[in-house]
Amino acid sequence: MKHIKKMVGAGVLTLALAVTGCSAGGGGGNKPNVDNSKGAADTATLPTVAWSKADYAAVKDGGTLTLAIDQLPDNWNTLQADGNNVSTGQVVDPTTGGPVVNTADGGWEVNPDYASEVKLVSQDPQVVEVKLNPKAVWEDGTPVTYKDFAATVKASSGANKAYQTVSDNVYKDIESVTREDTDYNFKITFKNKNADWPSILGGSTAGMATASILPAAIAADVKAFNEGYKSKPLPSDGPFKVSKVDTNGQVVTLTPNPKWWGEKPKLDKIIMKVVSRDGLAQAYANKELDAFSIGTNKNNYDTAKKRADGAVQQTGGLTWNHVTLNGSKGPLADVKVRQAVARAIDRKTISASRLSPIGAPVTSMNNYIYMPGQKGYQDDATGVIGFDTAKSEALLKEAGYVKGSDGIQAKDGKKLELTYTLDANNPVSEQIFKQLQANLQAVGITLKNNTVPSDKFFSDYVLKSNFEMTGFAWSGTAFPVSSTESIFYPVDSGQNFTGITDEKLGAMWQKANAELDPAKRIALAAEIDKAIFAYTPVIPLTPTPNTYAVTNGLVNYGAAQFQSIDWTKVGWKA
Repeated sequence: MKHIKKMVGAGVLTLALAVTGCSAGGGGGNKPNVDNSKGAADTATLPTVAWSKADYAAVKDGGTLTLAIDQLPDNWNTLQADGNNVSTGQVVDPTTGGPVVNTADGGWEVNPDYASEVKLVSQDPQVVEVKLNPKAVWEDGTPVTYKDFAATVKASSGANKAYQTVSDNVYKDIESVTREDTDYNFKITFKNKNADWPSILGGSTAGMATASILPAAIAADVKAFNEGYKSKPLPSDGPFKVSKVDTNGQVVTLTPNPKWWGEKPKLDKIIMKVVSRDGLAQAYANKELDAFSIGTNKNNYDTAKKRADGAVQQTGGLTWNHVTLNGSKGPLADVKVRQAVARAIDRKTISASRLSPIGAPVTSMNNYIYMPGQKGYQDDATGVIGFDTAKSEALLKEAGYVKGSDGIQAKDGKKLELTYTLDANNPVSEQIFKQLQANLQAVGITLKNNTVPSDKFFSDYVLKSNFEMTGFAWSGTAFPVSSTESIFYPVDSGQNFTGITDEKLGAMWQKANAELDPAKRIALAAEIDKAIFAYTPVIPLTPTPNTYAVTNGLVNYGAAQFQSIDWTKVGWKA
């Protein structure tokens, strides 16, 4: 199972980590005259940042950081559909940036390396003013200007269907990007209000980025956008650049970007290498990795805790595991069957099996938009898909199924058999499948296993909706309302793999995105959440905390819920 993740106003795919709101307040710099807090509630039990902090001067000059990724990028352009996964975001993060960064509490502030001002100057019409740092340049020395933003917005807006975009969230609501007195100062004017507008200006979350901006020449060229960076990295506008991609050894090497205009990065080198999920803990134990994401794998957790020169860090998370149902054909085209499947699944036991072994609070995911502990979170799931085998069987009966003498449900002489597609060599995926299989068997549904190569799981199966049931994780953003839209609406969005939607969601999301009052927006989001549960395209399972194993002495990197990583300050304590 994977996380699909996107940091700019969309969710991101991620493997079910062997296992894509914040506190009130937040932000900083030039705040707009609306509340830009994104929510953690006061009741959250885990911190939002757990890494070891150190000032720039307290970080040693030099050194190498070695990290693990699931796969090499299918496309290095993270705004293109195939580039929208966690591994690509992890690789790209040190090489990119934008006018906005996420803060520890889920708010945002201006990133002075890229801009001196980001400001909402008008609410009606909605107008945002950005003043770029004239020192900012691309890897070849070309200045970063309003032209890059204008071209990126146009490419991602959905207006030209030839662009294979991940999502048009926020972008589609923009009327124009216009130059002011210089090429570095511009205004973004909206035709439809959107409260999550900062999400397209940067703000990578916990070391997983999506490019907030592309060079104009790339964004304006459909072929370059879609295919130009399948096998080569995008030009860097961050503190690091990709200096080598070893496709045979499955290793990416990053080194300081000589054109970087900000504080010199402390590290000499970042190495990101592909390590299978079942090999992560041993690689860390062997000191082949300096840190890794434990997810909810008990073996990884136990092995990591044994390393004498390391520690385990844990924070609240933005990732949630789920089961995605393909409702476009077969038995799952019937909402009653989808809800019967959901009612048969003991989500609380699955969550306990994932979270208890890593010492995390046990809770199920009962909302599609907000995370537990986030302002706006409420349980909209239990009333519709709460564990109830009797209700499950009743729904199947309503759908025309009859349980035979063999205990298997059948309709018109055809037994109810479903297939679950999962990625190979992922212990968590395998365990969740077995739990689902046992749960469904209890109500007379046969669940078959379709295990596929992990490096093809997204590209050949998930992204093409080539499955009946599957599971990965969504890794969200600090902008949860707009970022979840493309997961469910429209039916042909770059992230809706279910093959179904409810057409009324379009207007509901338009209204919620345009609501600048935080309390009213939460109420609108709740209505959206209930509307999605009513047709149940996805069965949410478990919210996953960020749990990292980190070698002692590594600072400014590790477990964090919202905080953007400052890669100039990542390194080893002096």
